[in-house]
Amino acid sequence: MRRLVLALAFAALLLAALGVGKGAADTFYGYTSPGTWFSSGQGYGSVYDNICSRWSENHFSKGGSAWGLITFIDSGGGWHDSMQGFGWIHRAPSSLNWTKKLHCRNNSGVGYQGGCFGYRHAYQCA
Repeated sequence: MRRLVLALAFAALLLAALGVGKGAADTFYGYTSPGTWFSSGQGYGSVYDNICSRWSENHFSKGGSAWGLITFIDSGGGWHDSMQGFGWIHRAPSSLNWTKKLHCRNNSGVGYQGGCFGYRHAYQCA
């Protein structure tokens, strides 16, 4: 299981470094380490984005039988564009033009290892 998580995280890093399929996303950030332990119901969040650097994707890499959730949380605490699933789940927000942070959570009744990461798009700021 740990090898799977590490292999998926490494593959994501490699693809990000090569720019494969990520023309609009500039920077890859892990907001947990690969292989982080997620107890049942436990979640992790990123920092909020800003006008010069917007989150453009959220990813949760975990085992194929691991049930989890990803979402975007606005500055008032509201959840948007949430997605649940087994294995690796990922999605982009419906709009980049609002302040948000990324969040991932173990939605199952058992613990497992995984890693959460996102892409940020940088904008020209004065």
